[in-house]
Amino acid sequence: MTLVDWGIVVAYVSAAVGIGILFARKASAGTTDFFVAGRSLPWYVAGTSMVATTFSSDTPLFVAGAVREQGIYANWIWWSGGIGVLVSVFFFAGLWRRTEALTEIEFIAQRYDKGLAADALRIIKALFDGVFINCIVIASVTLAMSKVIVVILGLSPAPLFSMPLLGEVTPVVLTLVILGTAAVLYTTLSGIYGVVYTDLIQFGLALVGAIALSVIVCSDLAQRGGVATNILRASGANPMTLQMFPDFAWDLNTATFCILLTVGWWYHAPGTGYFIQRILATRSEKDAMLSVWWFAFCHFVLRSWPWIIVGAASLVYFPNLADAEQSYPQMIDRFLPVGLKGIMVASLLAAFMSTLDTQMNWGSSYLINDIYQPYIATERSPRHYVKAARIVMLILTVLAIMVATRITSILGMYQYLAVLLTGTAFVLVARWYWWRINIWSELASLLTAALVGNALLFLVPDQPGEEWFGVRMLITLVATMMVCIIVTLLTSRTGPTRQAIAFYRRLRIPWAGWARVRRLSGVDPLSGGIKDNLIACLASIGLLYSLLLGAGHALLGQSGPFSVYACIAVISAFIVSKKMPRALRTLQD
Repeated sequence: MTLVDWGIVVAYVSAAVGIGILFARKASAGTTDFFVAGRSLPWYVAGTSMVATTFSSDTPLFVAGAVREQGIYANWIWWSGGIGVLVSVFFFAGLWRRTEALTEIEFIAQRYDKGLAADALRIIKALFDGVFINCIVIASVTLAMSKVIVVILGLSPAPLFSMPLLGEVTPVVLTLVILGTAAVLYTTLSGIYGVVYTDLIQFGLALVGAIALSVIVCSDLAQRGGVATNILRASGANPMTLQMFPDFAWDLNTATFCILLTVGWWYHAPGTGYFIQRILATRSEKDAMLSVWWFAFCHFVLRSWPWIIVGAASLVYFPNLADAEQSYPQMIDRFLPVGLKGIMVASLLAAFMSTLDTQMNWGSSYLINDIYQPYIATERSPRHYVKAARIVMLILTVLAIMVATRITSILGMYQYLAVLLTGTAFVLVARWYWWRINIWSELASLLTAALVGNALLFLVPDQPGEEWFGVRMLITLVATMMVCIIVTLLTSRTGPTRQAIAFYRRLRIPWAGWARVRRLSGVDPLSGGIKDNLIACLASIGLLYSLLLGAGHALLGQSGPFSVYACIAVISAFIVSKKMPRALRTLQD
C-alpha cells in the first residue's frame, strides 16, 4: 500500500462520514425517514443498495475459498438463491410495498389477530433476527475484514494493549475499530439515507476493483497458455475445479445440488431482512419489483465471475495456502498496481462498512419498531424513537464484536444459517397465499426449525470431505412444513378471523388460497396478472442463469456451451420484454 492507495481509502471513509452529516437532519424527522427513507427511493437506488450490502467483505473471500476447495459448482449454495429472488420480484415485492409496513416483523401485527401469542411472536422474531442473526452476520464480515487487513496491509500480530470485551488489541483490531466507528457515526447520523447513498459509491468501487483484478489475472494466464489450461495444471486443482455442475453421480455432492435447486431458494422468495427494508423504502410497487430484478442481475451475473476466476487462478499462484479464504486478498496484494490496489482495498473496506451500517440500521429497526415502541415506550415523539434507535445501534455493535471472537469459518456460518432459515421458508411463503396460516403456524414453524436444525448438527455432522448441510436443510424444511401444516389445520377450523379479512381487503391477493375470504369480504381481487407474472418469472430465471453460465464458459474459452446459453438468453430476453411490462401492472389498480 502506497500513499496514493491510502489516499483513496481515506477519501472513501471521509465521503461516507460526509454523507452521514449531510442527511442527519432529514433522518431525524422520524422512524419512517430513519428506517425506510420516507419511502422515496427509486428502484435503481434501492436495488443497487441491496447489491452493495450483499457484497460484504466476506463474500469474495467465501467465493474464492469455495472454488479452491470444491470447484466452481460449490457456488450453487448462493446461485440457487437467484430462483427465489426472481420469484420474489413477481409474487412478493409488490405485496410487501403495498403493506406500507416499517419492518418485516410489523407484518405480524397486520396479518394476525392481536393477543399474547402475536406479541410473543413479534418479540421473539425481533430478537432472533435483529440480534442473533444480525450479530452472526456482522461477526462473519468482521472476520473476513481481519483476513484482508492481515494480508494486504501486512500489520503486525503483536498486541498493542488490552481492553475489556476486545481483549488484546492488535493493529488489525484497532483498524477494524476505526472503520466500525466511522460506520456507526454516519449510520447513527443519517439512518437509511446514509446507508443507501454510501452504497452507491461502494458498488462502483467494488465493480472497478473486482473486474480490474480479474482482467489482470486472466491476461497473465493467457500469456502462460490459457486460463483454463493453467488452472487445471495447478497442483491444488482437481477435475471438478472448473465444473459448473457436480458430477451427477449418486453421491452427496449431487444430492446437495438437487436440494439447493429444489428447496434451497425458498427462503429467498418471500424476501428477508434488509431486502424487505429496501423494498419498503421504494416509492411505488413498480419500483419495488424493479429494484429486486436489478439486484438479481447485478448480484448473480455482474459480480460472480470476477471473484470465481480469481479464486480458481489462485491455485496457480498460491497452491499451498493453509486458509483458502485468504486466497483473494493474496491475489490482490500480488497483482494490483498502485491506485488500483487502493480502489480494491477501499471497496473491501467499503463493503465491510456497508454491511455493518445496514445490519445496524436494520437490526435497530426491529428492536425499536417491534419491541420498544409498541411495548415499552408507547406514544413518544418521533425524535425520541430516532434517538433510541441510535443507542440500540451502539449496543448491537458491541454484541457483534463479542460474537466475532467466537467465529472461525465464514462458510460454516453461511451453512448454519441456511439450515435454520430454510426451515421457516414454507410458512413465510404460505402466509401470503393461504388464509389458514395463523399465529400458531408461525410459532410452530420457528420453534421446530430451531430445534431440528440445531439437533441435526449433532445427529448429521459434517465429515472430512463431506458437507451434509444440504441434507440437514432438507430434513429441517420437511419436518417444519409437516408440523406447520398440522398445527394450521388444527387451529383454523373456525374460519377466517377478522384480521385475516381486513388483511385481504387491503392487499386483495388474487390467489385461490383466499377464495373463502373473498366470499366473506365481498371484495374482488386485483385484476388478473397471474399468468403473465408466472411466464415473466420463468423467462427471467432462464435469462439470469443463461447469462451467468454463458459468461463463465466464455471466460474459460468453451465456445460450444457458450453458444447454447447465448441462444437461451436471447429467447428468454424476448419473452421477458413482452411479459415484464404486463407483470409490472399486476398489483396496480
